[in-house]
Amino acid sequence: MNDKAKALYDLNIDDFGDIEAGNLMGLTIYGEARGESRAGRIAVGTVILERAEHRGWDGKTIEEVCLWPYQFSCYLPSDPNRATLKRIADDWQYHVAMDRELFTCAALARGLMNHLIPPDPDIVAAHCCQYLTPAAKNAVDWWKSMKFVKRVGGHEFYA
Repeated sequence: MNDKAKALYDLNIDDFGDIEAGNLMGLTIYGEARGESRAGRIAVGTVILERAEHRGWDGKTIEEVCLWPYQFSCYLPSDPNRATLKRIADDWQYHVAMDRELFTCAALARGLMNHLIPPDPDIVAAHCCQYLTPAAKNAVDWWKSMKFVKRVGGHEFYA
């Protein structure tokens, strides 16, 4: 990991590292997909699980995967979501009780982690670990060398 990525990872750990895995996965789903349908949120959660179970280079735990540099835009300092997520992290119990979307994302995360909610089967079958919004396609090109798996709401998934 280069110095810039290490600094971002350290910042993410400082700001979000005290959050329990299920809550952090829920927070990540909230940051990345709160405007999506249940299927879209499950798809993002499935990607988190696939990364933890199969990739390894960007973490072997839910916490490492969620906070790894440059993997989830909601944790980038330039993303306006980060400030919102930091406020939530600083008072999780209050926010999860007051914000229905956050509560739902956290419940989906726990359901996925505990095998009570089935993961997206297409994403699992493809070992799909990448997604982006169509708007982000102009800013990156990694997706061009990958296999398109599916589109769910505002996200395209690649393996």
